[in-house]
Parts: sequence; C-alpha cells; structure tokens
Amino acid sequence: MSLKNINEAEFGALIRGLAQDVVDAHIHWGQLNALQAQLDKWPEVRAEAWTFWYYTLLAHRQTALVSLARAFDQEDSSLHMQSLLIAIRDHLHLFDKDGVLQRRPDDPFAQWMPQDAAKPDLTQLNQDIDASSMSDPDVKALNLYRHTLLAHRGATLTKRGDETKFPPLFDEQVERLLERARTLLNRYNYMFDASLYGMKPHGHDNVICVFEGMQRDLDRQKAEAESQLAALERRQ
Repeated sequence: MSLKNINEAEFGALIRGLAQDVVDAHIHWGQLNALQAQLDKWPEVRAEAWTFWYYTLLAHRQTALVSLARAFDQEDSSLHMQSLLIAIRDHLHLFDKDGVLQRRPDDPFAQWMPQDAAKPDLTQLNQDIDASSMSDPDVKALNLYRHTLLAHRGATLTKRGDETKFPPLFDEQVERLLERARTLLNRYNYMFDASLYGMKPHGHDNVICVFEGMQRDLDRQKAEAESQLAALERRQ
C-alpha cells in the first residue's frame, strides 16, 4: 500500500484504521486486567467455571497483543504507527488550523485551537518515528514475539521442545507500548482533527457486576443448602 500523495479524506481514513487497532489493544488488555482482578477477589466464582475464565483471559491477551502488533508492525506495505508517522512527515501541508476548521466547522473547540497546535514539530516527529521502529527494544521484542509465537510459530524453536528459548515479551513492555501507541495516536489525531480517542468502552467495568451477581447466587445456594441440612438434622 502506497502512503504517497494522500489526500485529506484518505489520511483521515488511515488514522481511523490505525486507531481501531490501538483502541482494541487497550480495551482487551484492560478487560484482561479487570477480569484477573475479579478472579483474584472472588475465588469461589473463579472455581465455579475456571476453564471458561482461563480461555477468556487467554482470548483477551491474544487479541490485545495481535492488535498491538498490528499497530507496531514493520511491513512496508501495511498501515501501522511508523508508516503513518512517515506519511505525516511527507504530508505536513495537511496539518494546519485552517484544515482543522474545514473538517470540523461546527466544533467550538476547533475554533479555540491555537494556530501552532495543529502543526507537527519535526524533531518530535522524527523521535516518534524512531520510537515506532525496530531500533526501540520494546518494539523489537513485540515483533520478535509476533513472528515466533503470535502470527507464526517458529518451527526451529518449536522442534527443540524448549519454550524458554522463545523470545520473551513481558507485561511491562506491553504496558509501555500501549501507552506509547495511545500518546502517538492522540498527539497527531489532535493536530489533524482536534479530537482525542478514548481507550475505554462504555461499560468497561461491567465485569464487576457479573462477579458480584455470581457471588450472590453462590451465597444464596450455600444458605439454602445449609438451611435444608439443618432441617434434616432437626427431623432426626
């Protein structure tokens, strides 16, 4: 896919496409952590359906990492953070307040936006491009993990039968990359569109209600069983 000679509408579509991956990564990582916290808090609920919870945790983790890996992909023909930032550097004429006002004519916030707030700083932009490349250790770790375990399974390492030899990807690295993706996406989307992407869906904490409701049901069942047992003992 060529990111040369992009017009305004095409650039808007590209940034929305990348935003989908960044937001999805945040949502599923957040749901993973929220679910794990509830499982730790409610051990009886965890024990009630552990197989289901295990595979739900696994699905959230894999989806988060797949989305994050797309955001920090390095393939020349793909849309990812680095390719979008390079496209921004090649299309600086798309970034000015007049363009923002044309795209968002009814947005009062766009009217108040400082003139220089819509123009990327070239030094910062080049630093952001580097932070999205394989020269960054976290980006490199994510891509190695993707190539050997996530998108593909490395045959050479697999046949040795030693999973400890696979390139590691630590949660701290994932957290840093999630924060970087959010920062970079919103930095340049704000300049282009005077808006920011949220990283949490409506109802993101519904899992709390699920666990509280399940615990109430378990407590009720336990109380009913104890009541029935007490009644039987009184008859004897």
